Amino acid sequence: MASSTFRQVEWVEIIEPKTGEHMYANLATGECVWDPPEGVPVKRTDSNQWWELFDSNTARFYYYNASTQITVWHKPSNCDIIPLAKLQTLKHNTDCTPAATSHQSTQTGESAGRGPVLSLSASTPQFRRKSSELCRSSSFSQRSTEGPLYSNWHDSHLLPLENFLLNNSRDSDSEHSDSGSESLTGHEPDNEDSDQSEGSYLPHKLRPVEYLNLPASVTEPPPRERAPAPPLKPLAEPPFQPEREADMEKFAADNLNLGARGLFRRKTSIRDLLSWSSRALQRPLLASSKTVTKQALEMFRHVQVYMGDRKARPDVSLNSVLVEILNAAHTQALLRDELYVQLCRQTTQNNQKESLLRGWELLTIALNFIPPSPTFQPALLGYLNRHRNPTFSKVFPDVSRWPIHVQVNHYATVACQRLERIGSGGKKTARRPQLDDIEAARTQIFQASLFGNTLREVMQLQAARWPNRKLPWPQVELSKQVLKLQGLRTEGIFRVSADVDEVARLKGQMDRWELSEPSDAHVPANLLKLWLRELYEPLIPDILYPECVAEPMTTRRACDLVLRLPTLHRLVLCYLVRFLQTFNKPEVVQHTKMDASNLAMVFAPNCLKCTASDPRTMFDNARKEMAFMRCLIQALDTECVRDMI
Repeated sequence: MASSTFRQVEWVEIIEPKTGEHMYANLATGECVWDPPEGVPVKRTDSNQWWELFDSNTARFYYYNASTQITVWHKPSNCDIIPLAKLQTLKHNTDCTPAATSHQSTQTGESAGRGPVLSLSASTPQFRRKSSELCRSSSFSQRSTEGPLYSNWHDSHLLPLENFLLNNSRDSDSEHSDSGSESLTGHEPDNEDSDQSEGSYLPHKLRPVEYLNLPASVTEPPPRERAPAPPLKPLAEPPFQPEREADMEKFAADNLNLGARGLFRRKTSIRDLLSWSSRALQRPLLASSKTVTKQALEMFRHVQVYMGDRKARPDVSLNSVLVEILNAAHTQALLRDELYVQLCRQTTQNNQKESLLRGWELLTIALNFIPPSPTFQPALLGYLNRHRNPTFSKVFPDVSRWPIHVQVNHYATVACQRLERIGSGGKKTARRPQLDDIEAARTQIFQASLFGNTLREVMQLQAARWPNRKLPWPQVELSKQVLKLQGLRTEGIFRVSADVDEVARLKGQMDRWELSEPSDAHVPANLLKLWLRELYEPLIPDILYPECVAEPMTTRRACDLVLRLPTLHRLVLCYLVRFLQTFNKPEVVQHTKMDASNLAMVFAPNCLKCTASDPRTMFDNARKEMAFMRCLIQALDTECVRDMI
């Protein structure tokens, strides 16, 4: 495209990177609108559109493909090139607007006072859509004293394209990249002419610690339909639920410990108490924590050590510090909300990238073991949701090169799911973590587990590898391993315990889509029970549980109940029962000593979950659960899964 063309045509049609829709930008004024302007010439685009942008740190132009999101240094040929570098240069001639300041601090996690902010338009662009259609923004770094510290929605005057350019602008004094060559999407230009090293947005560069487990290439098991390793596809994100949120600042006003202190006995402001600090606490943040003041202050020191804001003793490891924090919160319920308020504080207006990510990691790990109180849960949910943006997974598909605000978005998304499951209304309960549990919780932030999720989520994880499989890979492979290792001739199969370390090792392998041969049949047999037991939603849904334990239980009633299960649950249960029916044959029972009653006794607690808390009810229901499973093993028709994988 000749430069003379753009002296005549100031309006260009571009592809908005987040929505993929067409919009229109004025290269002279920076104005962006959704509808084509009337009465002026517009340069139309084609499907292969490239943007020309300028890297002020290297004084080089680079090129970004709006469709494929590829970034290169050399100028592409035979394509439509839009010189959007002109929009970048407008920042030198435009005053910083409050809206722009808000968005830069929101998306990058940097303070608004650190440097100039790009404002693409001297005049406010006209809105052509409702504000509710714009991307929801996070709010972990607002320094303006006029607005609230945590706002649910920003009344932005920026359209998505302006947001996109603003959040990815590269000022000459920015700290976004060690090499100064980060691309518009946080990628390095990837053509052979690039001589730049990997940017500081790489998680392992941001956090020089060995335990950040980003998704890596994995070794697949050797079935005949072996497929190439697919790209990472995270689980479906938990939806925003504004009706269940609460405002953090309002919670703080009602619950923070704002007692006067200092020479003139001035009260500390909420903004100060809810913003990152390298100093030690003088008193607990929550008024309810006054009775455990010593433990709360010690816990905050541990939080600072974990985040790198305080020096640790040479003999102290990060994992040992994390164990101290979680054990204190598990033992003393009053410290749980205190811990989460401390973490919300230390991840707010935190300009230290390594500290910020460690704080989010600690928050996400803690939610795997420790629930907040029902009173604080809505405020914590609101805080997490304000750091989430569902569009990031499309704009930044390369996980290993996520910018810091995209990493924070991912931590917040995983934390939301964990809060949903361990908080009020969830099915998980608080537990004291061991070192292995902590390592697993950390790894699963970036590498979703096949254990502890729902059946639908397990199928979603394996769909990228085997889209045509109808049954979960863990169930099928573990069942095969039991039979391969002579489980049909192993006495006490499913009843005898296996080596705990070997079961844990095999479990870790399966989360990496690997499966080495165990030493005996008891290992996969125990792991199969564990996989069923750890399903977040039991194989028999809670809604049908009362009918499964109703008396009298007959084979006809039991089989009819199976037909009422959701399709996936029904297939998994039928496959399990068919597998167990092979062990109920007289010639097999002779070796295993495990008839239908014994098999039912072992598997009933793994397929049904009693929701009662009364011990007598639980004991009585155990007998009824066994009767239900025994009827299925003896009479259920499982031909529907005969050849199913």
